[in-house]
Formats: sequence, C-alpha cells, structure tokens
Amino acid sequence: MNNLLTPWPACCVGHEIIGKAVKVGKNVKHIKQGDRVGVGAQARSCLRSDCPECSVGQEQHCSREGEAINTYGSIYPNDEGKSMGGYATHNRTNAHFVFKIPDGLSSEDAAPMMCGGVTVYSPLKNNGCGPGKTIGVVGVGGLGHFAVLFAKALGADKVVGISRKASKKDEVLKLGADKYIATDDDKNWDKENARTLDLIISTVSSDKMPMTGYLSLLKINGSLIQVGYVPFLFP
Repeated sequence: MNNLLTPWPACCVGHEIIGKAVKVGKNVKHIKQGDRVGVGAQARSCLRSDCPECSVGQEQHCSREGEAINTYGSIYPNDEGKSMGGYATHNRTNAHFVFKIPDGLSSEDAAPMMCGGVTVYSPLKNNGCGPGKTIGVVGVGGLGHFAVLFAKALGADKVVGISRKASKKDEVLKLGADKYIATDDDKNWDKENARTLDLIISTVSSDKMPMTGYLSLLKINGSLIQVGYVPFLFP
C-alpha cells in the first residue's frame, strides 16, 4: 500500500459508514447519543468563515494545510492520531459531516449514499436538475442507479438511461427512467435523440465512450458532468 496515501500503520479503508453515535459533543444539536448516523469520505475541514472553500459550502476542497481530513488514511492535527476508516471499531468525525439516518431507511441502503450517492446527487442538484429538465444518465450500474433515482426524486420531467447494451433496459425503466438508449444496439441513437437533454451525468470509466455522440444529445447550453474516471480525459 502506498505510504503517501495511507500512512502506516495501514488500514482497511471504508468511507460509507453507518453506525450508532456513542459520544456527542456538547455543542452538537442535530445528533444525540444513540442515534443511527452516517459518515462519508470526509471527517473534518477547517470550517472557518475566512476559508475560501469552507465559507461557500465547498468543504471538500478545503485548502488549509492539515485541516482537510479524510475518513481513512489521514493524520489528525495536534497529534490526535490517524483516521482508520469504516472498518475500525470506532470512528471520530466532526459533527458537520455526520448525518442522522431516517428510521425508514435501512443501513444497507443508506451506506452507499454516503459516497456513491452524493457523487451523483451533488452534480444533479448543483446543475439545476428539477421540474422542466430532461436528464440523461450515462452508465447505469451503481452510481447510475442512484442518478436515475435522484433525478426522478428531484422532479425532473424526463430521465433517460444511457448504456452500451439493451440488456439493462428493463432494469433502468423499473428504477424510474422514462426512456433508455443503447448506444451499441440502437441505430442512429445520436441523431434520433439529438438536442433532447438539458443535463447529462456520465458515470462511465472507459476509453470507449462515444463522447461526440453524448454531446450531440445536449440542448444548446446544456451540460455534461463527468464523474467517472476516463483515462483519455485524465491521463
């Protein structure tokens, strides 16, 4: 394991954590001892009003040296130890990054929302997904499943699942998508669906992406947000 990424002693990483709050700081109001809570990939940032990132809700980009702490593999300031991840017996996280889990949501369903879920929820929310919008989701496995669910929950008029093969069509429509495009199996898919989407969330990590075709699906001034790692885009 790369010592620069995970300082020794090494740990089994984990950043989609659901557990019970066993100790809560006296100034914390939204969590109480005994609550079932969730923690994602971040455990701390400076949270100062003069921080260019934290002050505008971009805590994940906090640039204060030693202040941005990941859930695993980070060293706490002031010799407070190391973050050991979700497979440790206990986790210590600033309450700002801890979320109470609703009673109606199982831990199994809530856990992946702490990372995979927010990975697609954030670009949907920040790019205006909602009533009046048509949303395309490229790649419908894991992240893409959440993107379809969240786009519908945010009130998008139409959600279109996009993948290479038609084999996932029934599954994606069952999740709530209104339409499905199979780029390998549907002839002229790009021409027939040109300029129909306001926003595309691409979750695919592949160098086989028909990027020109995806872009042709966007309306004028539409946006494509790439959340999957693509080697030819980020060598």
